[in-house]
Parts: sequence; structure tokens; C-alpha cells
Amino acid sequence: MSEIWSYIAEDASEKTAEHFISKLQETCRKVLSFPEGQPARPLVSPNLRVTFHGAYAIYYTYTDDTVYVIRILHGARDIARIMSKGGFN
Repeated sequence: MSEIWSYIAEDASEKTAEHFISKLQETCRKVLSFPEGQPARPLVSPNLRVTFHGAYAIYYTYTDDTVYVIRILHGARDIARIMSKGGFN
């Protein structure tokens, strides 16, 4: 999230970055209440699921009592390239 914050702060403002990160964290917290409610991405990685906040995809896995955020990526990123470098393991 720090890279996202830095990018937005440089491109817009620190206040905008703080607001965006706050909303991004809120989206992550919402997953806690119903983690299986988001689409699975088994072709990317076993047990991986994804939810979205604006142009960002939040990839996560979960157990009975814990959600693990694996990656947060902008939609313009090359997912195939990231996968080929082990970016979801």
C-alpha cells in the first residue's frame, strides 16, 4: 500500500493518497465478513480470490478465521508477467 500511497501523493496530493488508502483498507475489511463471496482465481493461484477497489484488484486467500492479502495491483499491470515471476506465491 505504501507504493500506491506514494504514487497518488506524487500524482495528486498527500490528502488524496490518505483518502484513497483509507477506502482501500475499508474494502479489505469488508472481505473479512464474507471472504468466499468474491470470485476465485484458481488459474492464477490455488485458493486465490479477488475483490476490487476502483482500478485496483485485491488478491487474497483465507482460512476459517483469517484473510491474507497477497497482492494489490492496478488493473493496468501485466498479471501474466507477475505470475511468471511467482508474484502470487
